[in-house]
Amino acid sequence: MSTELMSPLDPLELTVIVNKLDLHPHYSTPITESMAAVVADSTSTNPATSPSIRAAAASSDTASRARVVHQPDSGWLDDGSVLQQDAEQSLLRSRLRTATIVSLFCMLVFFVRSWFIEEPIVFLIRCFCLIITVGCLGLLSTPRKLATVELRRIEILLYGPLCALIASLEFIFLAKAGLAGNAAQQVEVVYSGTLGLAVMMLTYSMLMPNGWRRTAAMMVPPVLATTAVLWIARTILTPVAATIDSVRTAEVGLALVLTGIIATYGSSMISTLRREANRVKQLGRYRLKRELGCGGMGQVHLGEHQLLKRPCAIKVIRPGQVIDRAALARFEREVQTTAQLSHWNTIEIFDYGHTDDGTFYYVMEYMRGLSLADLVKRYGPQSAGRAIHFLGQTCWALQEAHDHGLIHRDLKPANIFAAKRGGVFDVTKLFDFGLVLLRGEGDNFLSVLNHGATTPFAGSPLYMSPEQAIGMKLDGRSDIYSLGGVAYYLLTGRPPFEGDSAWRVMVAHAKEPVTPPSRWNPSIPEDLEAVIMRCLSKEPEDRYASPHDLAEALRACKDAGSWNYEKAGDWWHERADEIDPTLLDP
Repeated sequence: MSTELMSPLDPLELTVIVNKLDLHPHYSTPITESMAAVVADSTSTNPATSPSIRAAAASSDTASRARVVHQPDSGWLDDGSVLQQDAEQSLLRSRLRTATIVSLFCMLVFFVRSWFIEEPIVFLIRCFCLIITVGCLGLLSTPRKLATVELRRIEILLYGPLCALIASLEFIFLAKAGLAGNAAQQVEVVYSGTLGLAVMMLTYSMLMPNGWRRTAAMMVPPVLATTAVLWIARTILTPVAATIDSVRTAEVGLALVLTGIIATYGSSMISTLRREANRVKQLGRYRLKRELGCGGMGQVHLGEHQLLKRPCAIKVIRPGQVIDRAALARFEREVQTTAQLSHWNTIEIFDYGHTDDGTFYYVMEYMRGLSLADLVKRYGPQSAGRAIHFLGQTCWALQEAHDHGLIHRDLKPANIFAAKRGGVFDVTKLFDFGLVLLRGEGDNFLSVLNHGATTPFAGSPLYMSPEQAIGMKLDGRSDIYSLGGVAYYLLTGRPPFEGDSAWRVMVAHAKEPVTPPSRWNPSIPEDLEAVIMRCLSKEPEDRYASPHDLAEALRACKDAGSWNYEKAGDWWHERADEIDPTLLDP
């Protein structure tokens, strides 16, 4: 099986990594629903990437992060794997418990009836079966984990006596009607018993998660029981033999055989559908819980690592969703690029892989909170101190990317997240490196096209630098411009330029002067406005040379430090109910 996943860990290595996860602040965060659609729409970069992922950590700190290496793995969980066995045991136990409760309810109804109007022998038989059913329910309700063989024994203990009960009652009532010479009642007893067994057989096939072989085997006793009852009754009771002749006996047997065939086929179909459903909901070591969002490049699901029980966001491209090989290459490149970065303000990639059926996926941390775009849409322009708080953290994440020779090219409020991590709020996370450009890759429009990458116009026009808008050579200062646009939006609730088409906005970035943000929000401090305006300079050399320099300029503003994690905690606690109540969970 061709897969690209985390390499298998021996128990000692797993223990060391789990200990690191407990101590490492990176793993306290989990992408959220408000950003899932954005992540799902990730697009672009060089399609000429390798079909296998070889992401190496950029520093020793990466060793404590989830590793993305070229290593074959199991892809879909094998049928004999421990995880699948646990899931099958859990399902079998749940279905047995349901069947036991239903059987117990029916038996109690008939038990009360037999208490008043039926003979003592019938009452004793019902008591015996009732005791067995209660015992089965007790075993299934214990907290102890039951092995598959134990569950199968309970299964037989439940259905065996139930089949015997129906058959024995059929014989008793048939004999009673025969001795009384009541032919009509004899026929009624036979057909009632047959109907009871048929209902039991069909109910069994629907409830029990069995393959066709086991279901077929479990259909044999009811058929034989009825045949035996009729044969014995016809042999020892002449009135019964006169009424229930061989033709009628054959009809009953044939009806039960057909019922068994239908039950077996239905059980097989249900089992096949269940396996397919589990296959869809399971990727490697991860189980998909629910869809968070979808876009042109696939879906994003909330998932969980089955052993570590760690929540995560899983981006999936199913076979047939994306035919363009370049799109799949961009998908893979996004993973490769992000996996190189280890800063805690950059979203983490835990895993990557593809399965035999052509499904591509990668696993990232699941974050709770809001993107900066959603934050401003819902609560308006932010204070100067809080904007500096977000921008400063983003600068350091961006600085690491630039140190690796990566130009993000798609910095915008929707790609920066205000998350909760380790009990701390307003932790900034930078994500979506789908448009990343390597430094020196694509010196101009023609070289970018010849290089096989996306066009330099790829990106978000509202936050695009002038040189990116006109297809010129890009360097890290293009990201500085875009981050200045994010700052403008945070403080004013609007981007630096707006227009009725993407082309008009791109032209405005290239030619028109930026309106000072204080025109829209007079409370913006002069020193912070000067920093933003320098970021939004038309000429790259007039901007800050690096994210580090921009971070230092922000730190020198008088409002730097006026917003802290304590204030952020108070803000989120006041609004958690309307944003996401789980934000207050540990």
